Amino acid sequence: MQVTPIRNVGRWLLAAALLAPLAALGQGAVQYLSGTLSVQRPDGSVRLLSEKSQVSEGDVLATERDSYAQVRFTDGGQVTLRPNTQVKIEGYRYNEGQPERDSFVMGLLKGGLRSVTGLIGKRGNRDAYKMTTATATIGIRGTDFAAIQVPDPGPGQAAPPDLPPPGVYVTVSDGTVVFRSGNIEQLVTPGQTAFSSSSNLPPRLVPPPPNLPKVSPPPSFGRAFSATTVNAGASLECIIQ
Repeated sequence: MQVTPIRNVGRWLLAAALLAPLAALGQGAVQYLSGTLSVQRPDGSVRLLSEKSQVSEGDVLATERDSYAQVRFTDGGQVTLRPNTQVKIEGYRYNEGQPERDSFVMGLLKGGLRSVTGLIGKRGNRDAYKMTTATATIGIRGTDFAAIQVPDPGPGQAAPPDLPPPGVYVTVSDGTVVFRSGNIEQLVTPGQTAFSSSSNLPPRLVPPPPNLPKVSPPPSFGRAFSATTVNAGASLECIIQ
């Protein structure tokens, strides 16, 4: 008479074990947060996030004014979002035992960010990491870089005097970047800034604009970009197409 309860318990434990991974499908987590960070899920729902909140493929993340957020992904990569920034995690695949299936695609919809590469793009398929912007596609090769997208004010409107000309600016701290637009490539090395105003025009190196927005979180933000950060070093490169 006691066999049936034992079988029921066994079935319940088996079901719990199968469902447990579903509660941990987050492919990244908010590591540090100063201010307000929201997410729009693929089902259209919107909610506020806090430190340790999970993020996954299909999520659209947005920081508000005076807000900074750093997301750490399961491959060890980090992305720090500056105020008034919006990004979409368009695709994410990482399995420690299957490097050939790695994939990371993030869309920078507006604002700016700093990215430190994790394992995706540094093993197996080295073209697996991509970031899209209004004028370029950024492919990562173990690089520490910042990307700022200055919006076009629109027809008939003057650009704000406190911002540089509209376009995408990429500044490299470590590694090498090939900036590609208009079927032309421009090599960018640490300390240099590249600029692309259109996907149909060649990119060019420019002096860092003094009014270019920075990704510089306040001191209270935490241990962002500490010595434990995963980084491939200057021997690898980042390609912007």
